[in-house]
Amino acid sequence: MSRTIPRDIRPAYPEPVERGRVRRKLMELLGLEEIPAAPNFAVGSVDTEDGLSVSRGSFRTSLCEDVPAIMMKPDGASERLRAGVVCVPGTGGSTGMLAHPQLHVREEGRLFGWARELARRGFVTIAITPKGSEARRGSAEAWAHEMKLLAPYGRSQMGVLVEETLLAARILADAEGVDPGRIGLTGMSLGGNASWYAMACAPWIAAAAPVCGGLGRMERVIHEGQNERHSAYYFVPHMLRHFDHPEVVAACIAPRPFMMVAPTEDEDMPRSGVDDLIPVVRAAYEEAGKPEWFTVYQPPGRHVYRVEYFERVAAWLRRSLGK
Repeated sequence: MSRTIPRDIRPAYPEPVERGRVRRKLMELLGLEEIPAAPNFAVGSVDTEDGLSVSRGSFRTSLCEDVPAIMMKPDGASERLRAGVVCVPGTGGSTGMLAHPQLHVREEGRLFGWARELARRGFVTIAITPKGSEARRGSAEAWAHEMKLLAPYGRSQMGVLVEETLLAARILADAEGVDPGRIGLTGMSLGGNASWYAMACAPWIAAAAPVCGGLGRMERVIHEGQNERHSAYYFVPHMLRHFDHPEVVAACIAPRPFMMVAPTEDEDMPRSGVDDLIPVVRAAYEEAGKPEWFTVYQPPGRHVYRVEYFERVAAWLRRSLGK
């Protein structure tokens, strides 16, 4: 555990934000001036695999980068409107990992094939290789250097990650056979962060289920957690001047269906941070009369994606989105 600043430090120029203004302030901190419109999905190939139509391609971001993406549709997807799910892997993941033909866990704790498995179960899915993943960032040093250059422009790497996630969601919402009112987000680790931040920014996202998404209380990570595990993208500049994770979820996600998988020994978020978040967010759902749409699963375990977690995510998405 690394502690490099005093435990009793306080934010400079604190400026608490009332609930109705949290989303706007969050987008300002992330550097998102508006929710992006649907980009062109440049499809390179379309194949029929495993009873699915699999379209491999890419789309372009505001930083003029091409994001690899794979859309998977069940047979007959054009016959009725289906729910769509954006799938975002962790730092070591990619579209190929998520679209693997077999759902299985590798020794390093990474779950393969889960976006394809969701498609087999009736969802239309789009898997992306996100900003910050090893496959796209080059080295961690190169990613940090780009972050340094973006900062004077008011852009953050978390904001870029959110933009890419929402661009993928827009592509799904525009796809033939997809109900634009039933778009969900899910991801692991880096992708879990992408899922909940993107849902907070976009009121039209219907549901989300982040796994090990670093969600709880940022202050706890800084002072009690293994903060050296997180790249700088995680620590959104100026955030604690205004609010922390619980206030964002309560103001910007509630009362939409939201499930988080937070193992009790997850190295990316101390259990104390999750325990701080739960009563704040639960109160917001109860106030809205929708307590059943917020759930936290806290199994014993570390920062890995187990098949058991996937089954809970799949069941939650089926319950909240249909398929």
